[in-house]
Amino acid sequence: MIRIDKIQAGLFGGVGFRNSDITGYDIVNTANQVTASGLTFQDGSELVTIKNIKLSQENPSINDEQFNTLLERMQKAVILDVCNKVVNGKSDFIKSTNLYPFEKSFDEKVGVSGKFVGFQIVPSLGNIICRIPWIELSFDSEVTFNIYLYNSNLPKTPIQTKAVTTVAGESKITVLDWIVADDLTYKGGNFYLGYFENDLGTARAFKKDHDIGSLRIKTPYFYIEPVSLTYSGTTINVENEIYESETFGLNIGVDIHNDYTELILRNKNMFWNAIQLQMHEKVLNMIRYSTRENSEKRGLADIIKFADFELYGNKEMGIIGVQGKLNKAIETLQKALFYKPTISKGTLS
Repeated sequence: MIRIDKIQAGLFGGVGFRNSDITGYDIVNTANQVTASGLTFQDGSELVTIKNIKLSQENPSINDEQFNTLLERMQKAVILDVCNKVVNGKSDFIKSTNLYPFEKSFDEKVGVSGKFVGFQIVPSLGNIICRIPWIELSFDSEVTFNIYLYNSNLPKTPIQTKAVTTVAGESKITVLDWIVADDLTYKGGNFYLGYFENDLGTARAFKKDHDIGSLRIKTPYFYIEPVSLTYSGTTINVENEIYESETFGLNIGVDIHNDYTELILRNKNMFWNAIQLQMHEKVLNMIRYSTRENSEKRGLADIIKFADFELYGNKEMGIIGVQGKLNKAIETLQKALFYKPTISKGTLS
């Protein structure tokens, strides 16, 4: 899998749009002109122009702000298209687990000691991520409090926060959909998911004291244990963690995936050519399939045949079109990022 928000944010502005020299079309804002690579989307094609894009898009009365929003969407779309093509066919989903699936009673309660309580999540491999799709809350009364996710490299500030509300005397499932993985602001470290006991008021968590209710299902690639930590303010103290037998009224779902986000972001300079070509393909198809009906658009009809030629090339003439170049660029990225050594044959002496 790839994390769409991080991929688009990390690669946006690697290639930019050059502003038009034509009066009335010199409308590209600063954000859309940013190019970390020095490449622009117009490089290498006389058809990929701001004028052609504006005349081919659907809205005949589009204003400058709307047009720049369109350019931003187009760039984000081609970034995602390229990255999806590069990881296409690679394994993604590994396992989905309910950490504590077995029957529990709603009888005995957990005492409080004024700590941060929940789960320690220890990752083992950088390209494997853990998604927490939901959290289960088992408490004796209704109470609203926050669930937090910390990374040990940032113990002062939670990286995720969500207000949850319990239901008295039974379990309640609440959607989290949190990702446990390396981020741009921290690398490595362990994660801590839980709550501050002092936020409970008079509410108390139920124990997992029935039969095998406290039996935990192990997760591949991530070591997960219930823990308690002291804290000061909102800063957790990861040096004095205590492993616990109780889960303090909590249970979580765990989905394990292969994740290629960090791999792509670490090698983003390799993607600029493919992103540029993907935009070429997108604009050429805009020209070919435009439904606009105005006099200037009708002028574009004369260049549709050139768009076809540029898109597909000419095999007999030995000319490779944009699609062929893009496919080659994707293949090059796949070989570079997912290198497989060739099998060699040898003899024993």
